[in-house]
Amino acid sequence: MKIRGIIFDKDGTLFDIQRSWSEWANVFVTKFSKKHDLEITKLADAIHFDLASSKFLKESIFVHGSVDEVVDAIFQLFPQIPKNAIHHGLFENSSDAKQVPLTDLHKLFSSLNTITFGLVTNDSEHNAVNHLKQHNLTQYFDMIIGYDSGYGSKPEPGQLEAFLRKTNLLSQEVLMIGDSTYDLVAANKISMPCLGVLSGTANKKDLSPYTPFIIDSIDELESWLKKTFLNS
Repeated sequence: MKIRGIIFDKDGTLFDIQRSWSEWANVFVTKFSKKHDLEITKLADAIHFDLASSKFLKESIFVHGSVDEVVDAIFQLFPQIPKNAIHHGLFENSSDAKQVPLTDLHKLFSSLNTITFGLVTNDSEHNAVNHLKQHNLTQYFDMIIGYDSGYGSKPEPGQLEAFLRKTNLLSQEVLMIGDSTYDLVAANKISMPCLGVLSGTANKKDLSPYTPFIIDSIDELESWLKKTFLNS
């Protein structure tokens, strides 16, 4: 069966998560710890962000988790801070984080112009739209879904199911592409083909239990599709 739709994850799949978010993370832990009189290293540890290297660690809940999971991780260490204050701190200026594409996305999307695209992320819908707008990419997507769009968040499949309803496509006709186990598990739950990319913090060993299809990055997507699906 040919692939008629593709659902992309955002961070670590379309955009380089380290280069796009490290500056924001440094500002967040610095400002938030100062505002609430917290130990900065302890706050950085809560989101598994290494201050010395300015990089998110492989196990970072910020990389793959939902916003609620990130809030809970910080709240567990700092229960004196209300969850709504943590939530506000996380989203302050986050929509302005300068996104660094992992490939020439205009070229990629234009080359696959017979395929319907969606984007699903555990970030907010507002952030997702703004991050795409930074590179004039919103026009390529039929649907942009965040954790707050009303369909839940990954690894549950509600976001993917919403895309299927909007496009009238079958799950077997749509490919989910993501860099984390959350992306692949969501696809597995509704028997949707999925492709893992190694451009996030997960490695092949992490992703291979959930899909036989893994590439280094979406830079290889067009050739992989032609070889795997579109020539069948």
